[in-house]
Amino acid sequence: MGQIVHALRKIGFLGNPREPMLFDIGPEYLSLITYLGCSPNILTGESENATAVRMCGIFDLPRFMHGENLKPPRCPSCRKPLEKPEATVVPEQEQTCSHCGFSASGHKYDWRHSAAYGRVFIEISNVFESEAVPGEMLTDCLSQATGEVWDYCYLRRG
Repeated sequence: MGQIVHALRKIGFLGNPREPMLFDIGPEYLSLITYLGCSPNILTGESENATAVRMCGIFDLPRFMHGENLKPPRCPSCRKPLEKPEATVVPEQEQTCSHCGFSASGHKYDWRHSAAYGRVFIEISNVFESEAVPGEMLTDCLSQATGEVWDYCYLRRG
């Protein structure tokens, strides 16, 4: 995790630590995250309610992260959503697409940015669903630091 934190601090994504693995946003945060819409309200600074970045992991095995906004995954072969209600999809088990017959474990399916598999997660507080996306410089930095392709998702917690 140290290598990832170092890389993110170097590009200005992470600011001062608040506690272990929880950071203020860095000076380049707004150039690394693209907020969509006309006037996002991003609370910065050191207040408890200010936007912060939490590093989670490195877990021994990939974990499935999702929130209340979980959507049915799309088949990677035919791109149609699974017909099962998303609550009945067990991500660790093989899923079979009823449209084309493609079968694979849940991590092969497209969860439409409503869930993710990983051993490391970066949580950004105070970002609402579909409000922001990581910029290319941020994802490139993460890929270079880890040798893995990075993606993003939005988790709505109750």
